[in-house]
Amino acid sequence: MTGINHHPMRTAIILCCILLAAVVNAQSPTDTRYLDSLLKVFNHARSDSEKIRAAVQISSYWVYTDTVKAMAILDKVAPLSDGHPYYEGLITSVRANASVFTDDFENARQRLMAAEKIFEKINTPAAYGQRARLWYNYATIEQRKGHDKDFLRIILERCIPYGEKSQENGLLPQYFSAVGVAFMNEREYDKAIQYQQKAIDKYRQEGLKDDFIIWNYLRIANCYLYKNEPAKAKKNLDIVSAMPESREERAYTAHYYTVYASYYGAMKQYEAALQAIDAGMKAARHLNQAHRYSELLYRKYGLLKDMKRYREAKSILDTLAQDKSFIGHEKNQLTLKKEMAETMASLGDYRSAYELMMAHKQQNDSVNNQAVRKQVEEMEIQYRNAEHEKKIALLESEQKEAAAKANSQRLFNWLLSAAASLLLVLAGFSWLFYRNQKKLSAQEEVNYRQQVKAMQHQQQLLSTEAMLEGAERERRRMARELHDGLGGLLSGIRIKLSGITAPGEEVLKIIPQVDNAVTEVRRIAHNMMPETLTRFGVETALQELCESLQTPQTAIHFEAFDLQKDIPVAAQLVIYRIVQEALSNALRYAAAKNILVQCSQNQHMFFITVEDDGKGFDPKKPQRIGIGLSSMENRARYLNGKLELESQPGAGTTIHAELDLNAKVKEINILQQS
Repeated sequence: MTGINHHPMRTAIILCCILLAAVVNAQSPTDTRYLDSLLKVFNHARSDSEKIRAAVQISSYWVYTDTVKAMAILDKVAPLSDGHPYYEGLITSVRANASVFTDDFENARQRLMAAEKIFEKINTPAAYGQRARLWYNYATIEQRKGHDKDFLRIILERCIPYGEKSQENGLLPQYFSAVGVAFMNEREYDKAIQYQQKAIDKYRQEGLKDDFIIWNYLRIANCYLYKNEPAKAKKNLDIVSAMPESREERAYTAHYYTVYASYYGAMKQYEAALQAIDAGMKAARHLNQAHRYSELLYRKYGLLKDMKRYREAKSILDTLAQDKSFIGHEKNQLTLKKEMAETMASLGDYRSAYELMMAHKQQNDSVNNQAVRKQVEEMEIQYRNAEHEKKIALLESEQKEAAAKANSQRLFNWLLSAAASLLLVLAGFSWLFYRNQKKLSAQEEVNYRQQVKAMQHQQQLLSTEAMLEGAERERRRMARELHDGLGGLLSGIRIKLSGITAPGEEVLKIIPQVDNAVTEVRRIAHNMMPETLTRFGVETALQELCESLQTPQTAIHFEAFDLQKDIPVAAQLVIYRIVQEALSNALRYAAAKNILVQCSQNQHMFFITVEDDGKGFDPKKPQRIGIGLSSMENRARYLNGKLELESQPGAGTTIHAELDLNAKVKEINILQQS
């Protein structure tokens, strides 16, 4: 976009066909590659959650071009979300997007609020991110209906707070941009510039690509043009031109040239403005941005008119008269007739100019008459309401007179009943005092029981902690004795057998068996207390564990996301033992072909998922896995966590663990004890 003289026009176009920013993003080759990558993930997903997430992204891509396809792919994965509230809410929220795009606002509101009821019960960063998005769509509905203040209120009170809790990149700068656009529409340009700059700073802080930042710089430049400060507008345009992304054809390219056209128009550099408009029209045509193309065409007409090139200006008006996206709004039709009349007059064709002005007046009168009729209807309603209020006031006056006569009689009756009421009140207070005392005693009993229960729970945690620490010490001792004692003894036997000068056939057979015994002893010692865990951390230890347990019959896949290096050693050992026990159970009993181990970390929370495609079982029936599951649950409680198991015959088994790395545990580094 650099290297060419650009630009614009002195007046704002009167186009009334306003669409959401996301809608005008055309399908560029980059978008096609993005869709292809999503379809590849969807078709080869290794878990239900991965398939649902891919379907949601594909649906969000298709919703602006083919809502039927967008809904169809959600229908495919909807059964997979049963029993998973987060994914149920996610699918419901994405369905609402289609309703917003097709102007089915009532249905969209219902779906968005249904999703909100689901997400408000889930206090996770991901759920807060989805709540921020659905409230942004709700705000968009209010904006589309002309409720700009409600739009701004929802963004400030809902979207931004939820976006902060989600800690998700890209949300807050998007909402800062939306607030800036809202202020720009209200002609509060200083506030608009402030929020657009906040969006730019946040985008850069989060390390997001310059495509997002460019939109904000273009809006700031527009604000300065509206404030009649072209020098500051040019400064922001120069920043955009220096970015490498500005040289490629993107969704913002046509708008980039539009702003440049406005700048050159403000500077009276009409030829440069025409060049910018032509470049913008070319980009809008390539990107299928029909509304942007019409806007630029109208701007070009204005420039040609200012330059007194009336025949070229008339040719553009003729083109706009055939543009359905432009003449689809009645105000644009009126504007077109008025501009055509002025252009014909400038060309000396006063008869055509007169006819066009009369057609404009007739249509304008029709529009105004409709507005007048609406005002008359509103005034008639107000008149009827006023008459109705007069009748109500008369009835109220009559009622007051009747009430005054009845008051004296009621006063006597009231005094008579006051004494009896006083006695009843005293009796009531006595009863309430007795009841409150009884409730207080009951509450004290409940508090005492809760304290006893808390003490028992604390004692259970201490017992579990002592049991786990004792077990790990015993593992360490046995591993050392196996490795140094039995392993050394076998190695000595191996050396003596190898030193026989003339070994017989039996001795030669025994030597490989001794080698196997030494290897097995070392493997057992390593599994009881892996050295990799203490030297390289839990991620490397788990990777090595998965590789060591993998067999030709069972493939084990390990995935780690955002694991930190500063996890306490005691916590790393708990994580390792849970995964080790889960894999042991899967290999022993599941007869699985594939096992997926996923570990992820979000600040102080650590998540483990072990999923296999084996034969599964009924968790309600006693199983051999029961002892191993109990061990994993005890270790999870050691870190104030929880463990869930999902399985059914023939459908595999999934184990989820959620651990708190900030749990107050006794930091005894068992692995480093001698």
